[in-house]
Amino acid sequence: MTQYRRPDIDPLERVQRYKRFYGGLVFDKLWSLDIKETMLSPKIFPLRQDMVLAGHALTIKMHSHAEEEEVIRERGERGWGGGPKQKKVMEAITPGCVICIDTGPNFLAAQWGEMSSNLAQTLGSVGVVIAGNVRDTRIILQMEDFPVFTMGITANAKTGWIVNEINTPIYMPGHLKHSVKVFPGDFIFGDLDGVQVIPREAVDEVMLRCEELLDSEIEERKKIRAGMHLDDVYRIYGNL
Repeated sequence: MTQYRRPDIDPLERVQRYKRFYGGLVFDKLWSLDIKETMLSPKIFPLRQDMVLAGHALTIKMHSHAEEEEVIRERGERGWGGGPKQKKVMEAITPGCVICIDTGPNFLAAQWGEMSSNLAQTLGSVGVVIAGNVRDTRIILQMEDFPVFTMGITANAKTGWIVNEINTPIYMPGHLKHSVKVFPGDFIFGDLDGVQVIPREAVDEVMLRCEELLDSEIEERKKIRAGMHLDDVYRIYGNL
């Protein structure tokens, strides 16, 4: 059984070290540890191509909660969405966390927007991945270093949703299987190649293995770009 290394580092240091990586590198190192089928659905995409998501998972379960229009109107201008636990999501934020939202998935409404993004970032969150919808996209894109990955975009927020659970295991749509189970404290990594879930106990071992390969790949890339002979490329580095 592999003995995982676990250096004593700050969560925000871990975030910054992971943000040097790219999806293929992380995937390969997970595979080397026989950790498979943790890739989320390719239908989950970043709002901007250069976004990199990295942080420990704050898991949230939301679902539809349809109400009569009259009931929504009675609550006033901002009375919809989330229910009594919406504030508790913000209270659960810790520095370096990625808010990871399981909506069912439910595409009836946008469950996340720019005001929530700004508040979450101020409290220490480093990004969001949601198996549902977001809105206020142009404003979110103006934020500095707050990656948001989503399955959809819509302005509508009034057809109803509610926060059911916070910091309990959730299921997100998977790539190689129907769903991927995400536990509180698992690590989330995402870029344009997709979002991956790294089990909590393996997060630092994966990080260290990625760092060990990253520098050698930089050197390999330089040699290839400089015109390294094809035979030497495959003799020295094997399949690319």
